[in-house]
Amino acid sequence: MSHIVDYLIHDPLGNVEGQLGDYDPVRLEEAEKNGMVFIAVMDDGERKLVKAADVSEPKQQNQYFTVAKPEYVDERTRATVAVFDAVAAIIDPQPATADETGEEVAQADPVAAFRAALDALKELEANDD
Repeated sequence: MSHIVDYLIHDPLGNVEGQLGDYDPVRLEEAEKNGMVFIAVMDDGERKLVKAADVSEPKQQNQYFTVAKPEYVDERTRATVAVFDAVAAIIDPQPATADETGEEVAQADPVAAFRAALDALKELEANDD
């Protein structure tokens, strides 16, 4: 059976909502009288409308939020983009180019570049433990 892990408060007029942090019954009733809507968030992701009188602070069920640092996200984004760039080079190879002297510039093997980029992304995932 699912259980409540969080509550949201929704303002239909402003079309905004946020995580409920104040569980004072008097304030909840007043908010409801002023048109606010309460939404219970279940552990399985389901959401249910509830009355202010039914709202109580949820018990923590060992569900903690992990905050990711921007560097963590940036590193993984760069690695993911590198994989897609390598796939694009395989799908749509570019013609050979020459440098200023007219000599052909050596191009990296697109399949090897893909494998290297994918390995780098997998390495990031493996180190998340």
